[in-house]
Amino acid sequence: MNYVVLVKQVPDTKHIPQDAWDWETGTLRRAFLENVCNELDKQALALAVELRKEWPGRIVAITMGPPFADEVLRYALSIGADSGVLLTDRRLGGADTPATAYPLAQAIRKVENEIFNGDRNHLIIAGMQSVDGDTAQVPPQVAEELGIDHVAYVTGYEIDGNGILKVRRVTRNGAENLAVLRYPCMLTLTERTPPLYATFNRTRWASFQELLRWDAEAIGADKARIGMAGSRTNVVRIFPAKSATQRRCVLLNNVEELMNRLKETYSVRSDKAPADNRKSNYRLPGGKTPEYRGDLWIYAEQEGGRLHPAAFELLGKARELAEPLGEKVGAVVAGEDVGNLASELFAHGADKVFLVDHERLERFIAGPYTRALAQLIEEHTPQMLLFSATPIGRELAPRVAYATKSGLTADCTEMCLTDLKRGKNERVGILMQTRPALGGNIMASIVSQNSRVQMSTIRPGVLKALSPDPSRSGEIVRFSPRLDEAAGVRVCSVETRPPSSGLSDASIVVAGGLGCRTKEDFDRYVGSLARSLEDFFGEPAHQAASRQAVEAGFIDRSCQVGQTGQTIAPRLYVALGISGAVQHLSGVQGADIVVAIDKDPGAPIFKDCDFGVVGNLETVVPDLLSHLNASKTGEN
Repeated sequence: MNYVVLVKQVPDTKHIPQDAWDWETGTLRRAFLENVCNELDKQALALAVELRKEWPGRIVAITMGPPFADEVLRYALSIGADSGVLLTDRRLGGADTPATAYPLAQAIRKVENEIFNGDRNHLIIAGMQSVDGDTAQVPPQVAEELGIDHVAYVTGYEIDGNGILKVRRVTRNGAENLAVLRYPCMLTLTERTPPLYATFNRTRWASFQELLRWDAEAIGADKARIGMAGSRTNVVRIFPAKSATQRRCVLLNNVEELMNRLKETYSVRSDKAPADNRKSNYRLPGGKTPEYRGDLWIYAEQEGGRLHPAAFELLGKARELAEPLGEKVGAVVAGEDVGNLASELFAHGADKVFLVDHERLERFIAGPYTRALAQLIEEHTPQMLLFSATPIGRELAPRVAYATKSGLTADCTEMCLTDLKRGKNERVGILMQTRPALGGNIMASIVSQNSRVQMSTIRPGVLKALSPDPSRSGEIVRFSPRLDEAAGVRVCSVETRPPSSGLSDASIVVAGGLGCRTKEDFDRYVGSLARSLEDFFGEPAHQAASRQAVEAGFIDRSCQVGQTGQTIAPRLYVALGISGAVQHLSGVQGADIVVAIDKDPGAPIFKDCDFGVVGNLETVVPDLLSHLNASKTGEN
């Protein structure tokens, strides 16, 4: 077995000087920043090194970037890679995700032919996403270009007695174990193990190795598909992030100071940051006019015959966008025997429901689902398709966009129609999509270009669903996709946990991490504090947890917050013993007030909270409980 690991050199998003931004073009001057290896790509390298111990073979690391990106390849060599490939060419610059995925796929083809001597028995491994783009789109789009299977959110693996690789991935409601039956196959990882560290001798060896440097010609790239020319989205403006995602921590010396700050801020924080209206002034360049036509669709995600509540949020936004265009709203639901879900979608705002039904769609596998949706789009062509940024949505949407030659903007927080044109018989416009970038340091407004359909993913909890109207009905369109080829991966087992009720609606959320140490301490600190804050403020509170706390068995996965859990926007979020990985913080950026309590003064969460207290939970939390109880009874 051979291995290709996709690595990326990314800017240190914790220290971005103002001079690093080109505010006119919406790009980052990377020469102004310190550069590091993307953290999740370190996980990918570690997995390749582990697998090689059982399945010997070559590890080839590939990166795309300017000449100084060779540093990340030296790092890859120092911890176990055998070869490094640098794709470097000015013509590759300014690329969005499809224009990045295509040259990377071309490089993988060249590696397969020239380094692996045509052997297709290899794995392609990458981190789920990079901290600068944070889209999670490039790896699945590489897989789509190569026509191979892809498993996302991988956290572990085993090789069974028959020599079959089985990978474990987290899902919204639990976990799945999948068997890899065909190669090549793409695996993308979320955080799973401490990164590897290089020895002095290996680092010295890596510094003398010759790297392969390939340009666009070397990989046989079509010039129309690379760089800005091949991009299907365009950043039209960048601007500072909202205060909700650009916090300045105030470290407090004791719990009494924290109580005073909470009393002052809880009642005066606004529920929503003011809208930024400047984006509505955008006009297409060069006298161009919008060309998108057709219905506005949402993808209604379902698992086990139950619709994800985020589908109803998407329908609310689609109805808002469809009204000025005079178009219908369609909901697409895929699976096996899913016809009974149509009535719920009509009640929440759909005018049409597209039932994509096939026995191969019983469980979610990205390849068959992509082909099914691509065929549906080919036949009915909407002008817009919105996905929820759930684990399934973030795996499926990039492949569907790539397969249909469409632009995709990830993790949008705002959307509006701009450059709206009204004719005698029709009204057309383009979708302005705004999303956080670079770990929430900035916001970017993006439009689709050179694109068949405008596509977006939106984090659950960002939008509001309409109140259901059971009297509504609409048109049902049944679609039978052509899915003949057997899947290259198979779901072997499923661990399902019931969804939690109340977390997304709670005004106050108290979450615990590994710093709670045991399940008993988690219950003692997190549960008690949630109840006391609910009594004190008179608003509903709920318990939550980081991914590591869930995997340690402290609480059910349905209470997990973060990239692979839920996105929430409470009035108050209190983190106990949570270090503050970007994957976790991405799920709480919408909170009004974030409080962190941790014994490590260097914990990253203290850079992304409003108030922080440094101290042991067993001391700080009981003290806080005493102050809450005393204040409620008027004793303090």
